[in-house]
Amino acid sequence: MRIATYNVHSCIGVDGRCAPERVAAVIAEIDPDVICLQELDVERVRTGAVDQAAEIARILAMEFHFNATIQEVSGRYGDAILSKTPFTLVRAGTLPAVPRPLPCESRGAIWIETTVNGRAWQIINTHFGLGRGERRLQARALVGDWILPALARTPVVVCGDLNSRPASIIHQILGEPLRDVFSRSIQPHPRTFSTRWPFICLDYILASPDVQVRRAECPRTPLAAVASDHFPIVAEIEAA
Repeated sequence: MRIATYNVHSCIGVDGRCAPERVAAVIAEIDPDVICLQELDVERVRTGAVDQAAEIARILAMEFHFNATIQEVSGRYGDAILSKTPFTLVRAGTLPAVPRPLPCESRGAIWIETTVNGRAWQIINTHFGLGRGERRLQARALVGDWILPALARTPVVVCGDLNSRPASIIHQILGEPLRDVFSRSIQPHPRTFSTRWPFICLDYILASPDVQVRRAECPRTPLAAVASDHFPIVAEIEAA
């Protein structure tokens, strides 16, 4: 399976232009079987009242599920999973937050099951908060409430923007049941943020121990360098 994760920044590029079709073009370059997206606007006035999840999925002819973490009169905001193959939604919801997170924003996760090349996969997409305590709370909740139940149906892949460095406590918490796809390759973690001046890795793909990694990379194409403030990452994996 070819899987990717991509924080699309509400489809607003570093040039200030909102262009879901440009984000779709970046994804088309990657050509994943499944892709996990974070920071999508759905019918929000600030980005032209477009359902970005549906529009990107339409352009790519992929199925999708969107999970809102913010719901306002002016529209919704959240994350999505897109898949070339049909899938079953196992769970979608919000993660725990500290009493006063900064910014005041809920964080969530989506869990689907899809079959690629005859093998069923459990795929989870998430986006952690900015506060250190908030991220630790969310990481522990993701492991206990999402990842461990998913491991009963391995193989499992977790994707997302963790807002944390590779050596952080967040990575250690998730690294107990899972393995980072870059830890199994000779490549260091790529710097996924920002596309203008890449200086840190915030975006990750982690998989259960029974998953073999054939290849993992961060495509830094000219299009990806302008379409969002994050670069995507992609991995080619197979179940042992």
